[in-house]
Amino acid sequence: TMEALSPDFALFQGDLIYADGAIPAAINYTNGTEVLGTWVNNPSKDFVAVTLDEFRANWKYNHGDDKMQSFLAKTPIFVQWDDHEVTNNWYPTEVLVNSPLYEGNVSADELYNRSLQALIEFNPIESEFTYRSQRFGKHLEIFFPDFRSYRDPNPDNSNPTLTDMMGPEQVAWLKDGLKSSSATWKIISAHDPLGVVTGSEGDYDSFGNEDPAILGRELELQELLAFINDNGIENVVSLTSDVHFTAHVNLSPDRAEGGFTDFKPLDEFVIGPIHAGSFGPNYMDTSFGAQYEYEMGPLSLGYERWANLAPEVNELQSFGHASVSETGELHVKLIGIDGSVMHEKILSPVVLNDSANEESTSSGCVVVVSCPLGLFSLFVMMMF
Repeated sequence: TMEALSPDFALFQGDLIYADGAIPAAINYTNGTEVLGTWVNNPSKDFVAVTLDEFRANWKYNHGDDKMQSFLAKTPIFVQWDDHEVTNNWYPTEVLVNSPLYEGNVSADELYNRSLQALIEFNPIESEFTYRSQRFGKHLEIFFPDFRSYRDPNPDNSNPTLTDMMGPEQVAWLKDGLKSSSATWKIISAHDPLGVVTGSEGDYDSFGNEDPAILGRELELQELLAFINDNGIENVVSLTSDVHFTAHVNLSPDRAEGGFTDFKPLDEFVIGPIHAGSFGPNYMDTSFGAQYEYEMGPLSLGYERWANLAPEVNELQSFGHASVSETGELHVKLIGIDGSVMHEKILSPVVLNDSANEESTSSGCVVVVSCPLGLFSLFVMMMF
């Protein structure tokens, strides 16, 4: 289904491998309380990556899939990473103590360095993996932040003081890029969501922390939202992933409970799994008025919220598609793996001036991918 769209390029948003998880030949899946069936993995993967060669083997495992090979042979890609390229919810300086996955205490930084080398070897990355942006014609510029390499520890994310997600240098880069961009749409390819809570108490992994107060990493997000508002930057949208359900989220000052309302509403489209366990929808953080405009996960179908249903429950498997018209309308669709449209939204741009029209138009298609082969999700975007 994805390859048939003939995308001009793809955005791979991290969790492209699960270095920290073995993939057994067969595993029972449940609805949270009872076994629903047995999922078969063929081939299986029986190790957790610690050495450089084991990280490389994870990439070989995924790239060995015929459908993945066919897609990559036809489609240029832009690659980000998230946690599972290294280990679940990792952060710099973390020491994994008595983890059941590893022998003894393991430095996340050592795993990071090996994982980074393997990622660069197996993906089209020119040099060191870092944040960057890419312009496509007059209507689109995509910003690729790195929410992993510069973050402060996850346990600090509920502190009343600033906890870095991007760090000051990267925040300054993103501000400058958004302000200077003449593209109609400024897309943030956010491999962790802005409005959806991930992780749990003591290990909140993205910005949110289930507290209406603006805490931890939300102070960094507040700074960015304030900058966008104060500088009159329009048409900023987030495409995100990481979570294993499909959603459209809207952040709005009209609903914000954190005491800060000087920001523009922002839409965030959440990519669901296309061949992965499904769970959620996750809880929302209301600091910036985030709410679901659409949500589809196990809870939506009457299962337990954290059921982690196998891909066999294919109503919960999906990908996304978006198109930008010649006049600059952004049309986003969340699509089931059978091709049916689960949810769609047409966003009309706020037009400030005609400066963008001085640049050439382009046509193209973007695919945003999250999670690994056997555990991944996709978003497709097209420009005309």
